[in-house]
Amino acid sequence: MPELNNTEFDLNVRIQKQLHDNVQEKIKNHEPLNDDEIKYLCPVAFKRRMVKSEIAKLGLSKHYSFVPTMKVVDDLRALGYEVVDAKQVKARKKSTNGYQKHMITFEHPDYKVDQVKEVEIADGVTETQVHKPTEYPQILLTNSHDGGNAFTLSAGIFRLVCSNGLVIKSEDYGSSRLVHKGYSFEAVQQLVQEFEGTISEVLTKITAMKRKQLTDAQILQFAKQAALLRFKAASYNENNIADVVDIDEILEATRPEDAGNGLYEVYNRVQESLINGNYHYKLGTKHRKGRTIKSFKQNIDVNKKLSELAFELAA
Repeated sequence: MPELNNTEFDLNVRIQKQLHDNVQEKIKNHEPLNDDEIKYLCPVAFKRRMVKSEIAKLGLSKHYSFVPTMKVVDDLRALGYEVVDAKQVKARKKSTNGYQKHMITFEHPDYKVDQVKEVEIADGVTETQVHKPTEYPQILLTNSHDGGNAFTLSAGIFRLVCSNGLVIKSEDYGSSRLVHKGYSFEAVQQLVQEFEGTISEVLTKITAMKRKQLTDAQILQFAKQAALLRFKAASYNENNIADVVDIDEILEATRPEDAGNGLYEVYNRVQESLINGNYHYKLGTKHRKGRTIKSFKQNIDVNKKLSELAFELAA
């Protein structure tokens, strides 16, 4: 293969940078990604087939039936959903490269949640103002090609203001697992219908969260319970977790709209702190900065449990 000269190399670098910038801008604006853009972010999703020797090498059952991730993507597109983000984990071993776990995020243009507010413009006179969406219902597809994970669909709510997501616990929408054997469009369609029914219920719960005011004691308890989602040692509990983690930092608001004692505001600033590691903790005699959660599996797990805590308080 001939080597690139400097001019060709520079051109390729500029093309790659332009692609990167365009993709990141689309993700930021919740715009649909085309196949080339998905492939740039998540090439493992484009594995089209698996031969018998690969199945044997991975130790999979002879009954294993490979279904390409992009088949599921196309099926969801047929139901009106568009890909707005994609990512894959780094392969831990050379033998698993090209088969590793990955996640595709979908949104439906009809399910953007506009912000509607009644604003007083004069004494006793109000008008309805509709603002751009700040919450986006999503479907998250996770999969791997090594047999370790079946297709899993999760429903979630993405909050634009802080780039965080509220992931609905699986108990809220029933079965979400699509095994590789017997995959069908009808199965995906049925799950999507379940999710769409759930989204309406969850938006009602979010409305309840926005109306719920917490006492100082409730806020402190919620933050402690949240901290225990990341600090899971058996010796940690609500009585001593404040000795380990700086609870005040977990509760700190980084933007004006998240200030106050409302459950929704408290939830969002606690969530952001937990996910981004915006707190310090004590390990022995040393104080350390919290780490950002980079694993999307851990991110989903923490968010599910945190949303469950919040929904219980809103009830």
